[in-house]
Parts: sequence; C-alpha cells; structure tokens
Amino acid sequence: MKMNLLRNEKGIALVMVLILSLIALAVVSTLLYLVLQGTKSSTYFKTYESTLDAGHGGAEIVASLIFNRGNLDIPGLGPLLLSHKTPVEPCVCGFDADPYDEDYPLPSPDTCLCRKLCMPAYKSDGTYSWGASGAGACDSNGASMDPLDNPDVQFSLAGVSTSYQVSAKIIDTTVGVTDLSGEQLSCGTGSAYPCEGFHGMPTPYLYRIEVNSQDATATNARERSRLSILYAY
Repeated sequence: MKMNLLRNEKGIALVMVLILSLIALAVVSTLLYLVLQGTKSSTYFKTYESTLDAGHGGAEIVASLIFNRGNLDIPGLGPLLLSHKTPVEPCVCGFDADPYDEDYPLPSPDTCLCRKLCMPAYKSDGTYSWGASGAGACDSNGASMDPLDNPDVQFSLAGVSTSYQVSAKIIDTTVGVTDLSGEQLSCGTGSAYPCEGFHGMPTPYLYRIEVNSQDATATNARERSRLSILYAY
C-alpha cells in the first residue's frame, strides 16, 4: 500500500506549473528591474551632461571676460557681472617698477574684478592683496574655493523644462609681463619706462577659475558640475 502511495503521480503537473511560473516571474521581474534601472541611469546621465554643458558655457564666458579685460556684454544673458565688480571700462594693470617688492599698483579702474585680473590674491607673507584698502577692495571671501561664494560671474542658461545657474569665480592670479602674443602688458613706451627696451621670454598671466553649474529650479539641486580651469592670458 505504501509503495502505491509513493508512486502516485497525481498533482505533479500542478507542482511543475507552479515551479515554472515562479521561475518565469523571477525572470520577468529581473528584466523589469534592469530596464527601470537603465532608464534611471540614462536620465541621470542626461541631466548631468546638460549641467556639465552649462558649466562649459560658463567657462567660455569667463575666458572671454578675462580676454576682454573685464569688459563683457553678451546680449540675451542679462547682467553677467555682479554690480560691485562690473568695470565701467576695460581693466588696465598698473605699471610695477619693481616686480619683486610685492607692492602691487592698483589697476584702473580700481574694482574688485580688475584687481583679480591684475594682482595675485596673496603676497608671500600671506597678506590678502585683493582686499587692500581702496575703492575696489574685494570681500574677504574673494579668493575662496567655492564659486557660489561671492562669484565674479553668475547667470542662468535655459534648458528643457528647467534652467541652469552658472557661477564662475577667479580664485588666484599669477602675474606675468606679456600675453601669449608676446605683447608687453606691464610696460609703456618711452624713456620713462625702464623695461621698454628689454624684452625677455614671454610670461603670460595665469588665472585659476572655478565654475559651478546646477539646476536652478530645485531647492536642493539634483545635479551639479564643478570645473577647475587654468587660463593663460
């Protein structure tokens, strides 16, 4: 009697169907999970790429700002520069008769932005050059690493269903004597200028720039990009 019960195969089909259904459900669930995760990853990557592109746009604009010596007007973007840093005319770096004394002549006009374009942020003893007394004295955080902290350039770029806030900031300057063409930038002409007859190896100005771009429509930005740029003028 026991042998007959053990060899009874009634209901085996139902058990097999349940097992196969469970396997099929697991396979379908795995496929759905992979598709959903792939869609999410693609969306995140697309959002980040858009934010990064906005950052590249900011880098191009701040490079043009330096190239034009602080005088930049791009129609369609609105006011690019913060009001207390906007020069009324292109910056002209003062002539330094002794480039080794670390007494940097103030630029013309004397604005924070012009100081950043013409003077290093700190002297060798740690003195904050950009904050020296005068009309164009920069705030104490003018050389901080965070481009959102008192930026030199800030504007919005429109995207699909959102916009991106771009902030750029010059955080350090290495003073040179020429631009990349070899033109003397820190010397006039005539006998009053002792360096007028001396033309050494071209030494361009170097600027370190931090650029931040992020979603401007969210309280806590979902995506942001940060670029560090070394620009030779």
